[in-house]
Amino acid sequence: MTFPCVAIVGMGQIGGSLGMALLRRRLTRCVIGIDRDARALRKARARGACTETSRDLRASARADLVVLAVPVRAILALAPRAARLLRPGALLTDTGSTKAAVARAFRPFPGAVPGHPMCGTEKPGIDAADPEIFRGAPWVLTRRAPRLEHLVRALGARPVLMTSAAHDREAALVSHLPYAVALWLSRRAGPDPPLAAGSFRSATRVAAQPAAMGADILLTNPFPLARELETMAAGLRRLASALRRGNVAAVKRFVKEGCR
Repeated sequence: MTFPCVAIVGMGQIGGSLGMALLRRRLTRCVIGIDRDARALRKARARGACTETSRDLRASARADLVVLAVPVRAILALAPRAARLLRPGALLTDTGSTKAAVARAFRPFPGAVPGHPMCGTEKPGIDAADPEIFRGAPWVLTRRAPRLEHLVRALGARPVLMTSAAHDREAALVSHLPYAVALWLSRRAGPDPPLAAGSFRSATRVAAQPAAMGADILLTNPFPLARELETMAAGLRRLASALRRGNVAAVKRFVKEGCR
């Protein structure tokens, strides 16, 4: 057993899913669920996401692996204290959606490995936890950590090694840009647009995630996301120009190049 005891800070969707997966697959004997929300801890215990609970980060000092499964700016705030509490040989990792800021916060601590499981839904909280959520998903690690890579594989995910900068550039395009576009569409259409159907619901689904979490993502990946937004805006301006000019070939080319 690679990590006999795991502490998960944040009993939301990802933290709860991780605890459930670890215990159901018998990858650990002990999961300490840590959260400020006593109700979330009760639900996590009832759903089998942890074997014990605490509202105090100091409970993580007994763990062989500590996972910060909270919004990114909370990870940045908790990282120094969590790292100082690590027992000898223990590892610290996170599940944050951006990595450059986390990597800087983790850099002083040799036992800290930034990570990001690329999975989850827009539904928040322990009620949305699913032990199968990691199956087949890429799980980014920004430095080699054989024990952690082994655990990721045991959870059914795929460890992907890349730098924090490379992660943030790629995530800006495939994750953060779609989220920003979903927010814009939701604002533009307003509440309950009368003709909204499947296409609109699919395009705006991710806008339903908690606003605090979404703001953290945008604020901690500003420059890669800004570049993608500018590139998209330029492409859409070209499409608008082609439509105004009745340029059939340009419009068809735009559609063809975007079809999957």
